[in-house]
Amino acid sequence: MASRGRSSGVLAAIGGTGLSTAARSGAGTDTGRCAVCNDRELSGVAQRLAQRADRSMKIVIPGPEQSATLRRRAVTRRASDVAPQAIRWLWEPHFAMGKLSLVVGDPGLSKSTLTACIASHVTTGADWPNGRACPAGEVLMVNAEDDPADTTRPRLDAAAAIVEKVHFLDGVADCIDGPTKFFNLGHVDVIDDFLEGNPDVRLVIIDPISAYMAGVDSHKNTDVRAVLAPIAGLAAKHGVAVIAVSHLNKGQGAAIYRSSGSMAFVAASRATYLVAKSEDGPDRRLLLPVKNNLGPDTHGIGYLLRSTKGNVPFVEWLPEPVTETADEVLRSSAEDHRTSTDDCVDWLRAVLSDEDKAASEVMTAAERLGFSPKVLRRAREKLGVRTDKAGVKAGWIWSL
Repeated sequence: MASRGRSSGVLAAIGGTGLSTAARSGAGTDTGRCAVCNDRELSGVAQRLAQRADRSMKIVIPGPEQSATLRRRAVTRRASDVAPQAIRWLWEPHFAMGKLSLVVGDPGLSKSTLTACIASHVTTGADWPNGRACPAGEVLMVNAEDDPADTTRPRLDAAAAIVEKVHFLDGVADCIDGPTKFFNLGHVDVIDDFLEGNPDVRLVIIDPISAYMAGVDSHKNTDVRAVLAPIAGLAAKHGVAVIAVSHLNKGQGAAIYRSSGSMAFVAASRATYLVAKSEDGPDRRLLLPVKNNLGPDTHGIGYLLRSTKGNVPFVEWLPEPVTETADEVLRSSAEDHRTSTDDCVDWLRAVLSDEDKAASEVMTAAERLGFSPKVLRRAREKLGVRTDKAGVKAGWIWSL
């Protein structure tokens, strides 16, 4: 059975335009062995195919490159053959060179203003607010939501960026004079070619990454990983930092689960940071670590949103470290957005936790507290309250 499987594999892989003279004649090979895989059993198959090839000239014994596809093999290397390297940082210890990072936050919280500020640091080489050095270079911005002329360029100017060092990706074209098409993450080769021709680029910003998924279901881990893997590979190949921007979902769990779409976005990134509002003022923002696989656990960073005379926002870093965590800030925000139904759920749970109550009694108490019948019904359904008839002439009883 094994020889039949291998023979069929050779037959399946054969095709093409001809057979080498050496393969047909057996010249230069050990007689009785296949010229390709050195297998005695397959030699007879090869000879018979060679005879047919002399008549039709349409069959070819697969060469080494083709035969490699017949059977997969593990590609390995010893750890001793890998030279250890130190992490290179765009902003130590937050965003690493050669890695994919993620910045998440609700819409309208200044994520794009923040990335314009980060781009400015790269173009000028100005130190980061924690005193760490920034490697100077150029920036590629891939932005689907903001107009370059009236939004992105003014923000770069407000951030004092050297705009000659910033490139906007407007799209892709099949040839020099061809029409410009919308870029998506299936066109990673375009960025690869650009980085080859622009070796001074240190940072690529993709904002938001969901806009470039090319029809991929952003909630499927496997599909998202397949799209992000080439981006991460691109970062590693060229040694550039890639910062992707994403929104938050509407959940209320831990920060690491709040990035929009699949968990693969957070899993694929080496660092994920949350942009959030601060309770200390309407213009204060927080940049908080959600995960950091490469750097130590660290405090977040605070900044103020300032505006130019033309009402263009820019970032002003704050020197004090931020002690709040991403989970704490999101939990506080969720509490601020509590609805009357949430309050009613908590009250109803407390009322029914000790003993069952007559429905009429609960309804009367709820009305006195200002809960409408509609809110009470929603709370009852959300809490899963059981309703039972106390008797033929008795009323309804509510219980947990």
